[in-house]
Amino acid sequence: MTSVVEIETLALDGFSEEDARRAAERFETTLSDLLNRHGLPEGKTSQDVAGIDLGQLPIGANTPEGLGQELARALFNRVWS
Repeated sequence: MTSVVEIETLALDGFSEEDARRAAERFETTLSDLLNRHGLPEGKTSQDVAGIDLGQLPIGANTPEGLGQELARALFNRVWS
């Protein structure tokens, strides 16, 4: 199974448009990779993933790419919890 993730909107306060784009690209690739490796839990659909609001998250990343990766992992962990 191959997963394709497309982010329509990713709101990142305090980031330039370029940095937000870089974070969104890493978010997409990281989440796709996680889903390709592990899939979705039984009974979950792509609509379940689309409806998750991560809210405010503490971020430890120092780069847009690191932020995107952290957000993807947070979303994936929320799906699997």
